[in-house]
Amino acid sequence: MNIINLLTVGKIILNENTPSRTTKFEHYLIPYYQRGYRWDEEHVHALLNDVHAFMLSDEKKYCLQPIVVVPRADEEGNNIWEVIDGQQRLITMNIIFNYLNRPRYSIIFEKRAKSTTFLKELSSETYEHDNPDFHFMSQAFLLVKNWFEQKTQNDVGYIDEFNSTLTKKVEVIWYQIEELKGIANNEIIEGKKIDIFNRLNIGKIPLTDSELIRALLLSKVKHGLTEREAVLRQAEISNEWHRMEMEMRDEKFWYFINNKALEETSSCIEFIFNLIAQNNNKRYSTYLWFEKEIKSDNPEQERLTAMNLWNQTKDYFSKLKHWYTDSHLYHHIGFILASGDNSIANIKKIIENSRTAKSVFNKWVFDEVKKELSHININSLTYEKSKPELKKIFLLHSILLTASLKSGRYIKFPFDLFKKVENDGGWTIEHIHAQQSKEMKDEKAIRRWLQETYKAVEEISSIEKYSNVGAEKHENIEVSEELKAGIQQMLSSAKIDVNKFNLLKTELVQIFDSESVHLLDNLALLSKRGNSSLSNAIFPVKRQKIIEMEKEGIFVPLATKNIFLKYYSSSDLQPYFWSKGDKTNYFEDITKNLQPYLTQY
Repeated sequence: MNIINLLTVGKIILNENTPSRTTKFEHYLIPYYQRGYRWDEEHVHALLNDVHAFMLSDEKKYCLQPIVVVPRADEEGNNIWEVIDGQQRLITMNIIFNYLNRPRYSIIFEKRAKSTTFLKELSSETYEHDNPDFHFMSQAFLLVKNWFEQKTQNDVGYIDEFNSTLTKKVEVIWYQIEELKGIANNEIIEGKKIDIFNRLNIGKIPLTDSELIRALLLSKVKHGLTEREAVLRQAEISNEWHRMEMEMRDEKFWYFINNKALEETSSCIEFIFNLIAQNNNKRYSTYLWFEKEIKSDNPEQERLTAMNLWNQTKDYFSKLKHWYTDSHLYHHIGFILASGDNSIANIKKIIENSRTAKSVFNKWVFDEVKKELSHININSLTYEKSKPELKKIFLLHSILLTASLKSGRYIKFPFDLFKKVENDGGWTIEHIHAQQSKEMKDEKAIRRWLQETYKAVEEISSIEKYSNVGAEKHENIEVSEELKAGIQQMLSSAKIDVNKFNLLKTELVQIFDSESVHLLDNLALLSKRGNSSLSNAIFPVKRQKIIEMEKEGIFVPLATKNIFLKYYSSSDLQPYFWSKGDKTNYFEDITKNLQPYLTQY
């Protein structure tokens, strides 16, 4: 089983557990399949400056990135570590210790004996640039030399303090792959080593916190067990780990609790580890928290702590899964996380409150939604000043409408689709009826507007505009054949007269304009990409586009879809116009559904 530990840098130079050899200092083998040393000024200075900053800080520990090794034996049978990941850091620290004239480990390059000798004998007198290894090693030594000369100008004790800090306080994550321990020329083992190296280096994918935590837990839970019991315990954890990972990788589950794109997530279970740990968002901070919690001089205590942390992981997963399967919790918590604070701290706060009785927790979640809307007066929202508030109102409206459905394409609000749009351009507030907008001048955009408009109005001969809500009195507005012919004539012209087009556009907009201002009853939620395709369009064009988007499987929030499918219309005589009655019915539907949450209603 793989071994994972935190080791001070001094321990990777001289480890008391290393078997005796002529030179007891550790030996590291850089295998043939790795490229040579390539750190430049930026990398070398970053390492030096990080240690310097840590030395001057009040922090007790500083951790470098992982060093991944496989135990091997050299030609004389002595222990040597084959480096899978961490070559650049190991060589740079070797050069630093060389310049400081302090004890250091040995670096051996497999099949590059000249590089081994050059690094061992490197000094200000041996700079050479005949090959890449020599060039970058020489450059690194010079950078180290100049950096320390500057630091020691007024501090004769600086080198001693720096060396003590680096060897005694700076740690590395030591990842020892025991499962690949074997004969060096075994083709299967060599292939696995190369696969790991490629994943860590060529793909630029470092070890994740979850991979490190997995190795840590599996290495600690076997203490005091027989070999068979240890294998069974580790297999049990591995199976539970796999089940949770696969369930969380379900997009519907993942996006319910998380805004981060799933394809950017190498390990979903790491999300739970971040919830458990006192995370400070620094790299490997979650693993370091687990390592600190487990670490003890008593192996039995380490086993118990590791099992407790694993049981806590399962408990957190169970809570998240319960939220996902319970309709009330799913839609209310989903709204909180989609519209408000999606931070680890906020989700952990919800978890802590979930430890109360079910009825108490359900009410708490309900009150948290009310809190999200507590500052909103639904009667005073405007397009110009209230876009964030409008987004919350429209999101909750669609969530509640979806939750009330008994059957259909969605019976749970699809937070996965909502957040995918959020990650791909985001959401915006769209006017429902045609707006008087700036003149259009781009001929390509004008032709597209004319084509879409003609397609939408071709079969419309007139529309009915009701003079007042609930009254039978109405006026019939003609969409004349002459107007349609004018659209066709412009489309057939080699060059469009921009002024004539904008006059035609104004006439069409006035026909389909319901004389509304930028208030809630004339606004809806739509993706920015969808909104850009509907910009400047009259209502029947928008309606047709929404229908096409729905047919193509493009996500449109239910409340928005209801608008353009005329769900709020009391008559089917005017499906191409957003009337005063439609607006009133739409506003009333929002207030009816959201009234329990609107403290200012």
